[in-house]
Amino acid sequence: MSEHYSISLKPVYSKTVPTPDDVKLPNGWSLSWHQVETLKALRNPSIEVIFNTAMTGDGKSLAAYLQAMTSRTPTLAMYPTNELTRDQEKQVQGYKDIFKPQKDPQIRRLTAAILEKDIATGKLSSKRDGIEDFSINYEILLTNPDIFHYIHNFYYLIEKIDNPDRLFRRIDENYKLFIYDEFHVFSSPQIASVINTILLMRHTGSPNKKFLFLSATPNELLKSYFQKAGIEPKIIDPVDVGAYKFSSDDSTDGWRQISQPINLCFAQGIEPNLSSSYKWIEENAETVILKFFQDYPNSKGAIILNSIAAVKKLMDKLKPIFEPRWKVRENTGLTGETEKSQSVAEADLLLGTSTIDIGVDFRINFLVFEAADAGNFIQRFGRLGRHEGFESYQAYALIPNFLVARLFKDEFHSLHPLQDGESYNRVEFNNAIRSSWIFKNDFECYPRRWGGIQSYYIYKILSNNNHMKDKYPNIDKKFGTSIQRDLGIKLEHMKAQYYRCKGEKKDKIIDEARSFRGSSELDCAIYDLTNPDEPEAERFKMYNLPSILNNFIFELWDKNSFMEKAEKAGVITTRFDKALCYLKFKGYRDVREDWHFYYPGNLRELAKSGKVQVLPDKQHELQGLEISQRHGYGINQISDAVSRRKLVCFISDRDRNFLRATLGLPMHFQAYPITNEPEDRKPHYTIIFGQDALLLETLTWHWKPKDDEGWIC
Repeated sequence: MSEHYSISLKPVYSKTVPTPDDVKLPNGWSLSWHQVETLKALRNPSIEVIFNTAMTGDGKSLAAYLQAMTSRTPTLAMYPTNELTRDQEKQVQGYKDIFKPQKDPQIRRLTAAILEKDIATGKLSSKRDGIEDFSINYEILLTNPDIFHYIHNFYYLIEKIDNPDRLFRRIDENYKLFIYDEFHVFSSPQIASVINTILLMRHTGSPNKKFLFLSATPNELLKSYFQKAGIEPKIIDPVDVGAYKFSSDDSTDGWRQISQPINLCFAQGIEPNLSSSYKWIEENAETVILKFFQDYPNSKGAIILNSIAAVKKLMDKLKPIFEPRWKVRENTGLTGETEKSQSVAEADLLLGTSTIDIGVDFRINFLVFEAADAGNFIQRFGRLGRHEGFESYQAYALIPNFLVARLFKDEFHSLHPLQDGESYNRVEFNNAIRSSWIFKNDFECYPRRWGGIQSYYIYKILSNNNHMKDKYPNIDKKFGTSIQRDLGIKLEHMKAQYYRCKGEKKDKIIDEARSFRGSSELDCAIYDLTNPDEPEAERFKMYNLPSILNNFIFELWDKNSFMEKAEKAGVITTRFDKALCYLKFKGYRDVREDWHFYYPGNLRELAKSGKVQVLPDKQHELQGLEISQRHGYGINQISDAVSRRKLVCFISDRDRNFLRATLGLPMHFQAYPITNEPEDRKPHYTIIFGQDALLLETLTWHWKPKDDEGWIC
């Protein structure tokens, strides 16, 4: 077993308060302080935006839906993952069964996959009609912020036939409460979207709309932009008012336990690379993980990792060790819907990625986890200890050794926030994690630099459409004045930037700036043969090319054969139409494949420009990208597909490890090595794709090139 530091976390108790007179609770129920305060804020006509920052496991979902359960409040809730949306649909239906509201609100989930299925089966004629139908017939609609964003950016409409407000006006009129759950997972592009959307709603919709943001790790940048917009969010933070305590020594009357005491170990010797955590689990599978289950046979556990490939490979290693006594299941972005929906309930040991670390509530007393940043650490650790009934609660944090060194005292340092063997409450512990972690960039300049493109497009529609000008007098001036003040932009500058891209035929950059999470131009269609028990229809998936090249053994397939097999399996194939290529997954690599991008042109000049590019660009004689890989069946055909595809990118003459360390780039930032030297096996240039290219450009415009020939501007 590897050496480790060990600390204990005290239990957490949430303060309960008297139930409001007009709220009827089921027998034995009581409300926490933050739940009642959220209800009061939702009922206060002078409050528009609310942040609930209660700890993970303290019932933020009930706080959000209590108004809908006790008085008629049409609610549209948005969740960052489909897995969380599915989980919350069950949760809200459970609230309805318990509270039995008089108005009997109808509940429905709305995702792109649901819309596509209804269109394919003839239930709907278009996504537009589906969104209209859902908004009319369901008082509680659970969806994702992507769809909400695109509705308010005039997508899904029939050009030159539909009025721009056909969809968003119906949505804005039908719903009174808009919930953004786990919004901390998003960055500045999504913050720009929220500001643009709320300002559009303000100037076109009915009053008294409420926006509720739920997150144990709130986004300070979002708060600051609301304040610039003249909106002072109501912050509901139990920590600030002493609504948490961490001891059961005195009376617990008026307090509800929301987290059990936990022992947390920090493994030592975890290197900052992609394989170190995998090796730790492999080495400690029997001596640590299996032993815990043997010592506490009724345990339930989870392993949450950053890499899907690591999860897949560990499944093959852990199943023979644990089964048949304990069931081992997976839940990742490549897991089929059937297994996803069953895995949380069925598993004794659940292996997953970000699909299960965001908000999903599952009953476990053992956890092994990686973390990408402080917020991610707190969220993943927050999966543990939420349910009573287990004899022991144990976690192992697999974070890089330099971070562990910052947290604990050792022979070289004296001032560290944690001490081996000590006990801490959650507030102390969370503060220690936040203060010791390397910073994660929030790209605060993005809303002004690229979010303003989205603002200008909305303004352009409002200015040029007669219906909008007639129905909403002076709407363009009102929106334009607000957005310039709130984002700190000048619309004439955004207009010039917009038409400069148009004139250079770089519409792809505009599309990227107008998107919510960015495009998926490097996504491939795959037929997954790695899970023999998976239903045939669920083997057809989408996955991004760089991760495929890193981790998977695959075989090239032609589009027609892929589509024909998918259709025979009853799969809706529209999402595969624009795939980069079509592949069969046959297995997972034991060692990550060595590959990089290759550009048969002048990389030095592209890097010196400091500008976002679209490659290939025949107008400016810029060639397309290729893939350079020593081994791999079909790599030439994949490289050809990449070279033909128009890709939004940014090229830096800095090494990607330097960029990540210096700029605090997120873990899944789309940055990859690139060279223009055919025999170069250690490229020193970096290429960044899609929305991430726009993000990086906002950080590096002031850098000098390495050869110091002049400032990039």
